[in-house]
Formats: sequence, C-alpha cells, structure tokens
Amino acid sequence: MNWSLFNVANNFNYLRYSVGIAMMFNGFPLIFFIRDTLGIGPASSVFTAMFFSLALLLMVPPTLFKKLYKPNTILINLGAGFLLLTLWYFFFMNHQGKPIADIGNFVFTFGFLALLLHVPNDVKDTLIQVLFLFSFFTNITLVYSILTDPNWTPGMRAAVSFANEGAQPGGNPHITARNGIITMLSALVLLGNTKHLITRLFLFFSVLFGLGVVVISLAKSSYLGLGIAFGAYFLLHFKFSDITSAIGNAFKFRNMVFIILILLAINYFLSRYGNVLNMLLGYWDIFQDRIMNVIFTSTGVRLSEEADVDYSAMGRVSGFGEFLETIYSWDIFLGRGYKNDYLDVPLLESWVNHGIFGFVFFASFNFFLFLYVIREVRRHTNPLTTFLAYFFLSMMVLLFTGGRPYDIAFWFPYSVMIRFLGIKYLDAIPRFRKITRPEPQPVSTVTT
Repeated sequence: MNWSLFNVANNFNYLRYSVGIAMMFNGFPLIFFIRDTLGIGPASSVFTAMFFSLALLLMVPPTLFKKLYKPNTILINLGAGFLLLTLWYFFFMNHQGKPIADIGNFVFTFGFLALLLHVPNDVKDTLIQVLFLFSFFTNITLVYSILTDPNWTPGMRAAVSFANEGAQPGGNPHITARNGIITMLSALVLLGNTKHLITRLFLFFSVLFGLGVVVISLAKSSYLGLGIAFGAYFLLHFKFSDITSAIGNAFKFRNMVFIILILLAINYFLSRYGNVLNMLLGYWDIFQDRIMNVIFTSTGVRLSEEADVDYSAMGRVSGFGEFLETIYSWDIFLGRGYKNDYLDVPLLESWVNHGIFGFVFFASFNFFLFLYVIREVRRHTNPLTTFLAYFFLSMMVLLFTGGRPYDIAFWFPYSVMIRFLGIKYLDAIPRFRKITRPEPQPVSTVTT
C-alpha cells in the first residue's frame, strides 16, 4: 500500500477520479448512513440522485471529449448491447409505466460508463486504495448506525435502517455484506503488496473487520460468493509446496513479530469483549438454520428437525416455473416486456422479460466476463484487476439468487470491470518478463 498516493497536492486529479468511481461502485452504504442515520437530506431517491451526480462530477477530466481510452471491447459491446436493448423495451414494451427512478438509473449507468472511458489508465493505482479506505470507513459508519439504532439487537441482520415511511424494515443487509466483501478483498490484495509492518497489521485487521461485517449481515449469497472467490484462489494457486514455504517464512523474525502482535491483539480483544465471539457464533448458528431452510424449500429434503420453508427461496423456485412457461410460449422470442415479471433470478428474468436476445446479450456478457476473471485470477496482473476479478466471483451468485438484470447494483461494478479488466496494455506482468512498452495512446483525439 502506497500512502504517498493520498498526497492531495501531487495526486489531486487521480484522487478525485477515484473518489467519484468509489462513490458509484459502492456508494449505497454511505448514502444510507448520511440519509437515514444522520438525517441529512431527503429520505428518498432524490438524495441518491444528488449523491451520484456529485460522483460523476468528480470524475469529469480536463480532457473531456478530447481523449477516449480503450475499454474491453468484447465486454462493452455485449454490455452496451444489453443496456440499449432494455432501454428500447423501457420505451416501447413497457406495461409497468416509466418512473423517474428507472430513467435516472439509465442516465447514471450510461453516464458512469461514458466517463470511465475518459479517465486515464494510471488511476488504477490510486483507485484500489481509495476503494479499500472508502469501504473501511463505511464499515465504521455501519457500526455507528447499529449501535445508535434502538430497534437493533444482537442476532438481527446488520444494516442501516431506512428512515422513509413504508421502507423495507431493517434496511438492506445485502448492501452491508457487499461492503464487507469489498473491504476484505481489497485489503487482501493490498496486503500482498505491502511490506511496512504497521500497514500490514492495519490491513490484516481490516480483513477481520470486513469478515465480521459479512457474518453479521446474514446474507447467504455473500457467504456463498466468498466461498467461490476463495475456492478459485486455492484451486488455481494452491500448491503443497506453499505449505512448507509458509511454515518456513513464519519463523523469520519480521513475520514472527507480525504473528505475535496479531495473537496478542486477538487475545486482548477476546478477553475484553468476549461477548463479541459469542455473538458471532450465534450468527453462525442462525446461518446454518437458514441454509437448512433453503435446502428443504428447494428439494423437499429435511436435513434437520427445525428446517422450515424459506419464503425468499420459494419465490425463486416459483420464478423458475415462470421461466418454463415462457420457454413453451411465443414469449420465448420477444419476452413479456420491461419489468413485467420479477423472478429474483437475473439470468432467467433477462429471458422472460426481454426474450432470447436479452438473454443472449446478458448471459454472453457474464460468460466472457467470467473468462477474463479466471484469467486474471491465474495471472494477478495488477492490484485493481485482481480485486475486480475476485469481486465478480463473490457477486456471481447474485445472477442466480437476487436482483434484476438491469439493476445499478450490477452495472456500476460491471462498468468498472469493462473499463479495466482484460485490457492488454494494462496487463504488464514484470515477474514473467521485462518489456519496454510505449505509453498507451488514447483511442481517439479530438481537437477543439
């Protein structure tokens, strides 16, 4: 981790670009904290629009409309194709109305993607660090929010409670879990490139902090997503020789100091706050019960006497029935229309509502993105792309378990992946060979 990148005088533009991107990439937890916990601004989508507008304003470069940097061409063609197709459905095959919120989502998605194409390539070094600190700070705001919430008690899902009337009670724990995952993955990536002892201790603490947030969110999809991300790492990188080398490295003086400090800190924390460990174990028991409920709902197999119907899983099971009805009807070609049915399974909904072309665009986009992610997991090109790869693996579960195919919760991270993942001129890997490369040129230059 390079703290000098936070020197505002020397790195002002890259910092503002990075803050703007971080606000779009992972802004919802901070929006909920400012709007619902602190009570600043209207408790409605108006505040969200103001927040994202500020983020886009921070991303505007001095070279706007003069320089356009090349993204991943396959991903941007498929992604933009799907978004344009859904926009067409929004205007011409829409039986649900045209609310301002949906128009705003399209505007912010296309605006974010367009501005990313104008942001210089070198922002990647600053961006990964800003994403980490942004998510770490947001975890702190979550702790403050639940401690000051009179309705929250240990054992409940951790989330910022919404202040507007008629809102979902208890907030959105999936947003909480995603922020914890971002903290974990970005800290782990930076930890591998950091030698300073104090910074390494801070990053290690951040990993545990993020893990704790994920646990108390009780978001099953996030647990499974983390399992997939770490499973991919061990499958593609783990070797038996790594165990022996790790044991040998552990006895080096610097690493021994690091391990001892960690053990002392954990021992002090548990001795002073032993109830926290009991609370986390209680959350684990709740998670096990939820998994048993999902298995019983999906398969009818009762693996425990307490297993009961999980109504969120039941909704997805019924959604699969809607998909089968579509397959055996004329709707298979054009679909049923924009947001006509809510399946809570984005891959299936892309076909049910937008026909075979919607499914092909959306599924192909995620398929090729998955291929680039696996390549990045194998190569570890640079910290930002490595983080994006593991983050996609962690959110891949949502393609089958929650959300809609055009949700900005998908497309804001997708836009950053389109811009930075699988770009050849960013894929310099010094540990394999040293290559003298010319400075990458923009795709087009327009003189005004």
